[in-house]
Amino acid sequence: MADFPPFAAAIAALALSGCAGTGALNNASLAGGPSAQRPGTSITVHNPDPEKWVVARLPNNSQQQSRPNNGQMAQVWVCRQLACSGNTVVAVQTQASPTRHPDRKALEKMAKFMPAQARAQDAMMEVASDGEERVTPLTSKVTEIRGYPAILSDAKRTSKGKARFNLRGDLFVGTMMVRVFVIAPELSEARKHFNSFVTAMDIVDVPPDDPGAPAAAPVALESAAPAQ
Repeated sequence: MADFPPFAAAIAALALSGCAGTGALNNASLAGGPSAQRPGTSITVHNPDPEKWVVARLPNNSQQQSRPNNGQMAQVWVCRQLACSGNTVVAVQTQASPTRHPDRKALEKMAKFMPAQARAQDAMMEVASDGEERVTPLTSKVTEIRGYPAILSDAKRTSKGKARFNLRGDLFVGTMMVRVFVIAPELSEARKHFNSFVTAMDIVDVPPDDPGAPAAAPVALESAAPAQ
C-alpha cells in the first residue's frame, strides 16, 4: 500500500509545521448542512481524545476550513509526546464520491490492486535505498464501516531496520468519500486509532427523494464497527 499522497508532504513536514489546537474537520459547504430540500452528506470528524491528539498546522488550513471546495477537506492529527508508544499520525481527507452506491465488484478490484501497487513501490524503494527501505503489503479487503461500504488495507514499512505500520481506510459515505490514513509503530495500535477516529465521526446523510416513497430523513450514525 502506497503512502497517502495528499498527506505525504504534510506528514513529512510535521516536525517543521508545529501544531494548532485539538481540531475538528467538517466538509459541509452549505450552511445548516443537508436537508430534505437540499439532499447530501455532511461529515464532521472530531478529535476522539484532545488529551492525546493535537492537530498539525497545514498550509492555508484556515482557508480550507472556511471555504471547502466540493466537500474536499484535509486534517492531520499527531499523538502527543508519550501519549502513544511511538510517533503516530492520523490523517483524514474528505472528497466527493464518484457514486452514492459503489459496486461491490468494483471495490474488490480496487482492493486487489492495492497490494500490487505496494509491491511496485517496494521494488523502487529497495533499489533507491540499497535495500534499507522496504514496504510489505499485509491485507486488503472490502468491508462495511459505519454501515457504509469501505476498502481497508494495511502494510508494513521498514526503514533502516525500524518498522512502522500504515493503515488506510476508504469509506464511501453517501455523496462523500472519507479516507483515513494511520501511521503507527504497531498494526494493533494503528487499528485502534483508526477505530477511534471513525467512531468520532458525525454523519448526516440525506439521500434524494425516491418518487413514490416517503421523504428521507437525516440519518446520524453513532457507532462504528471496529476494523479487524
